[in-house]
Amino acid sequence: MRYDLKHLSTFIAVAEELNFHRAAERLAMAQPAVSRIVLELEDRLGVKLLERTTRKVRLTESGRYLLEEAQEILGRIEVAENTTRLLASGTKAVLRVGYTTITGHSVMPDITREFRQANPDVRVELSYMTSPAQRDKILQDEIDLGLIEGPFQSSEIESRLVARHKLWALLPPRHPLAAKQRLTIEDLATEEMVIGTNAEWPTFRRIVVDAFQSAGLVMKVAQEAQSLTGLLGLVTAGVGITVFTAMPRFCGENAIVPRPVVTNPPVLIETRLVWRRTSINMAKRRFIEASQKVAASYMAP
Repeated sequence: MRYDLKHLSTFIAVAEELNFHRAAERLAMAQPAVSRIVLELEDRLGVKLLERTTRKVRLTESGRYLLEEAQEILGRIEVAENTTRLLASGTKAVLRVGYTTITGHSVMPDITREFRQANPDVRVELSYMTSPAQRDKILQDEIDLGLIEGPFQSSEIESRLVARHKLWALLPPRHPLAAKQRLTIEDLATEEMVIGTNAEWPTFRRIVVDAFQSAGLVMKVAQEAQSLTGLLGLVTAGVGITVFTAMPRFCGENAIVPRPVVTNPPVLIETRLVWRRTSINMAKRRFIEASQKVAASYMAP
């Protein structure tokens, strides 16, 4: 290397002070050492950076250019050093978090809010994906944490239970079943149903189908849709009714009426926060802690 950071920091001090004595005091160095370092820098660059007289010091055109560049370089190095320390402590990082439609309308917003309030310097990147896709992405280190539904088995993944949901039917306000305070699977079996596709709702759809089969009944599927928005649109249009885990966020009862679905035994959809067992850092630990603070309000009795 033709010169190092010591040369740049010393030159900056002299260029900003335009006085070798004050620069030496600022750097806590002897003045001859400051002069020697600046001369070394000029010699290695092969250009004159300062014009010196017995009364004053002035920057040359080359010196003014180098001052701007050196200030930016050292500034970026300082930022990099600080960020590295913050990353090590978990107070500044990027967390990639996967979520499903169910968690997007339940625990994910609340956990994210809880986490961000305590960790404003950590950027949370949220990505919608199905539960099976999240498991794959975690094992491939493409996301850090996932919010998934349903049981799973993996020696490489650790988890925490963060929510337990019951089944709710979502109906248009004037639907005959809206007059009932609670519904059964038998009630739903007589109705045309709209439900999410296997591709986008694999876990939840299997749970719903199993609930019908456990009651010895078959669900009458009138229409499928990929998104909850599409399903709610079909419900409000009168195509059929659907089931979800609660009243979706942003919905009002003027458009959608929620009714709990009573089953025996009760159907409970578990949501877990999952992460790779061998990949844990302070930021992840704090997100896990935030999830546990929120979890209590999402545990259906």
